[in-house]
Amino acid sequence: MSAKLKIKLIMIGAVGTAKDIIDQVVDAIENYQYPYIFKGIIIDSFSTGTTISGVPILGGIKDLPIFLKDKGVRFLFCIYKPEKMKERFDLLLSFGIPSDRFINFIHPKAYVAQSAKMGNGNIVFPNSSIHSDVVLGNFNIVMSNSNIDHDSFLGDGNYITPNCCIGSKVTFGNCNFIGLNSSFRENVVIGNNVFIGMNSMVLDNFTDCRIWGSPAEIKK
Repeated sequence: MSAKLKIKLIMIGAVGTAKDIIDQVVDAIENYQYPYIFKGIIIDSFSTGTTISGVPILGGIKDLPIFLKDKGVRFLFCIYKPEKMKERFDLLLSFGIPSDRFINFIHPKAYVAQSAKMGNGNIVFPNSSIHSDVVLGNFNIVMSNSNIDHDSFLGDGNYITPNCCIGSKVTFGNCNFIGLNSSFRENVVIGNNVFIGMNSMVLDNFTDCRIWGSPAEIKK
């Protein structure tokens, strides 16, 4: 593909899960001919001009307006913290970046059904599966080896860690964190701001709480 047709990509964030995303974007470009030019990373805690996995640090958050002026640039938001999902999502909104300036990054080794629908800014790791008529809103992350079964719905800003199994017709609201190896019975409804500890078996509906266990229960 001609370089003129490639998307200029800037990533916001570079620690924790963001480091994994950096390497996956590089892998997609170098080994699967993904149509991106990885221009660099925006983050406050690294010096401009240094690199992470060979990708340059372009500046800090204060420099975002400079890069927004380039209409050819698209973004990935990768600043997460399990117990502060809503806080980090609000930080994203505070930047005032139009949602259509964010790409959906789907690693080539992930499976996404043709009937699935997504908003903007979603990230799907390799070896994960998103099945028929699943709907994802904006800025969700689905990590490796996770499965979302048919007709499920995710709102905005949800974080699904590796090896999670979400049954059919499960509904998530916004800004939920789903811990490692958790599973969800079909038709369960998870509202907003739920922290779900690892190895949880979720059989009931929850919202605005912390839960874990098998079966999962509300914890103080």
